[in-house]
Amino acid sequence: MWAPETAGLEPPEFEKVDDPQQVLAQIIESLQQKDSHSLKKFILEHKLNDESIFWDLILKIGGSIDAETAENHPGFFDVCNRCLQYLIKVGNPKEILLALLEQMDRFIDDTKFKCFLPLIQTTVLKITTKLFHSLDTTLETVSCHLDTVPVPDNIQLEGEEIKLFHMDKTVVRLADILQSYLEFLQPFVEKIHMHPGQMKSAGRQEALVLRKHLIRVFDHPLCHLILTYYPESDKVKPDSRLCAELAMMLLSKVVTDFHKLFQYAKLQTKKPDKITLPEKKSEEEYDNEENEQKLNPTSESGNEVTGVVETWDFKMDISNLSCSCLVYLVHVEQLGIDKFPFIYRHDYTLEFHLDDIICLLKNPYYPINFKGLLLCQRLLTLVLKHSISSEYLDNQGYMALLNEIISIMINCPVRDHRTLATKIFPLFISKFDACGRYQIYQNVLSSCSHSGMKGYLITFLKNDIDESLKKVRQDQALNKAPTGNISETCFVGKRLQKILKLALDLPEKETTDMLENSDQIISALNLLRFLVIADAKPSNLTGFWNFEIEIESDFLSPLRRGLDLSKAHYELELDTLCQGRETNTNKNNSPEMSLSISGMSMSEMSKKEKIELIGKALNTHHIINSLICRVSELLEQQKFK
Repeated sequence: MWAPETAGLEPPEFEKVDDPQQVLAQIIESLQQKDSHSLKKFILEHKLNDESIFWDLILKIGGSIDAETAENHPGFFDVCNRCLQYLIKVGNPKEILLALLEQMDRFIDDTKFKCFLPLIQTTVLKITTKLFHSLDTTLETVSCHLDTVPVPDNIQLEGEEIKLFHMDKTVVRLADILQSYLEFLQPFVEKIHMHPGQMKSAGRQEALVLRKHLIRVFDHPLCHLILTYYPESDKVKPDSRLCAELAMMLLSKVVTDFHKLFQYAKLQTKKPDKITLPEKKSEEEYDNEENEQKLNPTSESGNEVTGVVETWDFKMDISNLSCSCLVYLVHVEQLGIDKFPFIYRHDYTLEFHLDDIICLLKNPYYPINFKGLLLCQRLLTLVLKHSISSEYLDNQGYMALLNEIISIMINCPVRDHRTLATKIFPLFISKFDACGRYQIYQNVLSSCSHSGMKGYLITFLKNDIDESLKKVRQDQALNKAPTGNISETCFVGKRLQKILKLALDLPEKETTDMLENSDQIISALNLLRFLVIADAKPSNLTGFWNFEIEIESDFLSPLRRGLDLSKAHYELELDTLCQGRETNTNKNNSPEMSLSISGMSMSEMSKKEKIELIGKALNTHHIINSLICRVSELLEQQKFK
């Protein structure tokens, strides 16, 4: 093959020009033509050192740093990057930094963002005086791009589907940008961590700046990502998990005590104003404090969380989501757990973090909501059974937490969330003493209108009555006199009567929808059957037989009448469907009627589906009827004892 005619020609030589404006014009022309050779010649080979044009050069060269140039002109992109590195090396770092930040302070693509990060990092590290001001300004600007990246869509994923979440383009992009941002912060953190004993006021300020900006990433984006990792089932760690581990590792190096950080966040929520600065110290006091710091490098003077110094008006905001995500990572994922003191009781830790759990559970975003469930389960598991006194229920946070758990059990569309909440519900109740559990039963039965929830709760109520009955029998066997302890009488006597009125309740007497309330009715009848069998009328240890007549008149009698009416209605509808007729369609001047079962209108279903559904409804009626008959039979038998 013939060589091209220009193969032997050397690139044209450019004479060095002294006029800075002429040099700038030639460089701009090279940038417009994407001429990497001339650009390299003017800046790198001629060793450009006229700082008067550095600002304009950085703006012009930075304009060529983008995703399109990197893809279509990789050689030119590389030369632009090298030229910026050279300008940073020879220029005034503070002026160079401002020029670079001006490039970052506008909409940029991810390629430009990731390319500029190491350039800005090198520039900031060259600054020797008042680094904390430059660092704070830099991080405020740089983090803006991370804040603008959208979070993934709120999609209902369950089981193995969660793996698809980590493959989502938005998640991959977030993890990639966050990884670059954290790597950008790493040398500043390491610099402080390596010399803790030599930190003067400026060093403490740098640590504070890093804390503030590191904490922000736990709100956006980390809290919106799935951060769980199960070594027994997950072969590799997701990128989002790796980012969380890196973020916690960096934060652990600038925070000595996570519990104090959480305390500060709670105080800040109550008093969101700027931190009050202490009075200015004398030179002697300051010297004494500095000497003390040298003798004890691990201690922190002043405000142990913020390290605020007198000459700097500083505000560190910790959002609720940031704090809650941090609590989740520490207690559930065990990241940074070595910076959390092991001196607090588990019940104290649970109460301390009630607001954090509720913050996560209230959030409708599924990854955030699931973090709340996992955190709640973890902290509850550590608390001893029956160890929390009923007096602690004066803290409204406990009932607020229980209401959030109930809301997820009933309303959350994600099955995994509902299943976990259903496991947490009895775990929560079991941590309280007898009076505490009694108050919880009373509160939920009087405030909740969901039949399934009430039925589920009544099963736990039955277990507590059984335990109380066993305790009374045990005391009788040992000939013990009643101690008068309130906790021992919560589920007997008048207290039992009060709670049974709530459990054995028909909202509208005989006109109550039997099918809609079937869960509660079945559980209530099972509870009655248990009481009649477990506590015979002659002994009457629970005092249940003292209000047998009220139970018969207020619950059993209207239940029988209502069940007969409801059953007759469904049997008539079934008979009509089986004979091929439609209710009220052939009757003139009659209102149109429709049948709804469990919220489903019968008019929207085929004839076969209607017959099947009515058959299931009648089966439920038969179950309730058989329970009523059994309870009535047992009550009748006790009359002759």
